[in-house]
Amino acid sequence: MAKVKFGIHMGPWSTEQLGNYNVIRDTALQCESLGYYSLWVMDHLTWGEGETEGRFTMGGQDVFEAWTLLSALSAETKRVKLGTMVICNSFRSPSLTAKIAASLDIISGGRLVLGYGAGWKEDEHEAYGFSFPKPSVRLKMMREGLIVIKKLWTEEKASFTGEFYRIKNAICKPKPVQKPHPPIIIAGGSNLALKDAVELGNGWNIWGASVEDYERKVNLLKKYCDKLGKRIGDIELSWAGPMILGEDEKQLRRKIEKYKIKKETFGGIICTFDECPKILQRYIDLGCNHFMFNLGTFTEEKEIFIKRIGSSF
Repeated sequence: MAKVKFGIHMGPWSTEQLGNYNVIRDTALQCESLGYYSLWVMDHLTWGEGETEGRFTMGGQDVFEAWTLLSALSAETKRVKLGTMVICNSFRSPSLTAKIAASLDIISGGRLVLGYGAGWKEDEHEAYGFSFPKPSVRLKMMREGLIVIKKLWTEEKASFTGEFYRIKNAICKPKPVQKPHPPIIIAGGSNLALKDAVELGNGWNIWGASVEDYERKVNLLKKYCDKLGKRIGDIELSWAGPMILGEDEKQLRRKIEKYKIKKETFGGIICTFDECPKILQRYIDLGCNHFMFNLGTFTEEKEIFIKRIGSSF
């Protein structure tokens, strides 16, 4: 099995940090120096006060645009992989996304990982004037978007006519550094997202899934692999979400109160440092080899985790 990788999902985690590039930059450099494999930024245009992600309260409305932030971080960092978790298909035309992503892959020296999704935040779409069709339509749009992106990355002159998107003899030069193209991770738990991950992606991710739910999704991925003549081992399986760590149950209770969490509905991992390796191993046994922890509940723990737990995998 490939070495298990650990990454940091950088936002949102507090109003001050969301709107302070110096804090974000310093955090990124610290994570790289600690040996984290990857850094991930979200693709949101606004985040309302008190909204939740993974069912805990998160920061206010200061949010940097994803590609601009990643471009800046690519100039600051040297080794760490830079990912989007995830780019929203409906915010930009896929052809423009392909051009932006190719440019970033070159600027970063081939460190881009493209996480891609159909979009889910209706109020954000409404506020910025983007259409928000039903989920099945958004997923079809995402699928076409991925086809367009891959064509532009790999073909000299790309053409495509679909239900939602059309390009004709489009040229995307210079091409990405990574060949045949930067890794594509499809995020989501729907059947269409799982199928697209097998057919069009290099990896699959789900946010905050329990071990039991993760196993169900992986079994579905295996079925799609069998139908399409692929091996599940060719797809990188990953997990993203919040992690709450404590030395003991007493410390965990204090953190649960701090983040105003309801354990029964929390979408993430809550455990002591001693319990953590066993929990992670359950995901690893299902094929997961890349974990991305959200800084919302992981800011203080990221250093001690990588030294006490991450280094043992």
